[in-house]
Amino acid sequence: MRITFLGHAGFLVETDAAILVADPWLSPSGAFDASWFQFPRNHQLAALVQEKLADGSKARYLYVSHEHKDHFDKAFLDSIQCRDFTVILPHFQRKALAEIMAGYQCQDLVLASDQAEVPISGGTLKLYLDDSELNRDSAMLLKADGQSFLNLNDCRITDALPVIRREEGAIDVLAMQFSGANWHPVCYDYPADRYEAISRKKVRAKFHGVAQAVKTISPTFYLPSAGPPCFLDPGLLDINFQPANIFPAAWSLTEFLDGRFPAAATAWPELMPGDVLDVSAGTVLAEGTERVDEAGYRGYVEAYAAEYAPFFRARQQRYGTWDPGDLLQRLAEDLRGKLAALDLHDRILTNLYFGFTDAPGAMLRVNFPDRDVSVCRDVGESSFYRIQAPSWEVARVLDDRISWEDFAHTFRMRLSREPDLYQTAISAFLRLDAEDLNRFCAKILSIESRQERIIKEAGGSRYAVDRYCPHQGGDLLYGWVDEDRFLTCPRHGWRFDLEKGGACPDSVGSVHAACLEED
Repeated sequence: MRITFLGHAGFLVETDAAILVADPWLSPSGAFDASWFQFPRNHQLAALVQEKLADGSKARYLYVSHEHKDHFDKAFLDSIQCRDFTVILPHFQRKALAEIMAGYQCQDLVLASDQAEVPISGGTLKLYLDDSELNRDSAMLLKADGQSFLNLNDCRITDALPVIRREEGAIDVLAMQFSGANWHPVCYDYPADRYEAISRKKVRAKFHGVAQAVKTISPTFYLPSAGPPCFLDPGLLDINFQPANIFPAAWSLTEFLDGRFPAAATAWPELMPGDVLDVSAGTVLAEGTERVDEAGYRGYVEAYAAEYAPFFRARQQRYGTWDPGDLLQRLAEDLRGKLAALDLHDRILTNLYFGFTDAPGAMLRVNFPDRDVSVCRDVGESSFYRIQAPSWEVARVLDDRISWEDFAHTFRMRLSREPDLYQTAISAFLRLDAEDLNRFCAKILSIESRQERIIKEAGGSRYAVDRYCPHQGGDLLYGWVDEDRFLTCPRHGWRFDLEKGGACPDSVGSVHAACLEED
């Protein structure tokens, strides 16, 4: 088995009988409305992937893990000339990915459910799905030539890894995300010290999740993937150079792993796009032409951004500022549609304010319990959630040029909230389209209906807690305890203070911890 790193979360896997391309993000137009770009550049590998997918001597397969645009590069997929290959997609409740690809001209299209095993020439491909609406993703386990490659990409199924390891046996290669991808705290109005503290905390949690996965799976190789994107838009460029944020470089992760596992049997090479791991030989071939190290990072990004400066200047002139009055009416209609689909609206007691960064003044106030959307000019309360975004970007959502989920990943908005607590339902309301909100609410109610309790030990005491995380249902049976009191969810790193009844200090969730009397 030979694995060529395509950059970001993309891989080209060659076995004796098959070629599998996974999540190729290769278009030079970036992703999420040209807010994210590949780091390092990997556009030059498009020709290699085209060539491999045209190799008639082997069976060929294309796997797309989920619909986020840094994984699902439709522009590149449409550019492929020879398409006598099989497309393998996860079978999510949301049909958007399947519907988009239904008309794709290829040899065959396979929709695989959770833990479905798809036969491929000379082996098998098994998919693991996380279909929780706010996180809709899949992981793949490829077995061929007596070797195995478990690629988790962004799929946060850390709590399932002990079962996978037990059922599937030894794993030769593991790949998984190590960088953040959320608008918190990137887009929030925090003082610099608070912003950096939150960022460092999130990076530590992400690195700890990788370490837990490496410890559980014990692969021969761990490949850092789904790392930080590059931000080339002049309005976002500074994110690349912040002292601390949620986008750590691969060299920071490998330094952490070296310290965490000084005598590990697992190797974690820093691959550049085009580098090849020969699994059988246990060697890495440095064939990538774009190579960046810590010392050359700033110069590389600045030169990269200079190439795209004309594009962003032209776009700024083309989009401009929309009429706020007309746009507010259209936005209000869209938000009312979302409210009608949000069955849990009466749980949200914090009003949401939505305005435009380039047209200050009038904005919308969303009153969730009353399902009311009205125009206002001020935030007239001490408890609130506020979002502001460029008018042209909101217009692109309302014109169906990008989805609300894509909008959330553009990072072109500014947010603030008081109190500074995460509320899952508000996040879902902003990030999901109306058609997805009913399924989200059903998922939350399903998690809450699970009455199973487990025992966790911390600080010399035993606690009975809910087994499933209230956020998105992560299995806390496989969670760990930090600082002798915080039960940590293995999926998204939520922490619950066992000494305070299991409350989450950063959100409104709780695992309802009860301290048990010692015998």
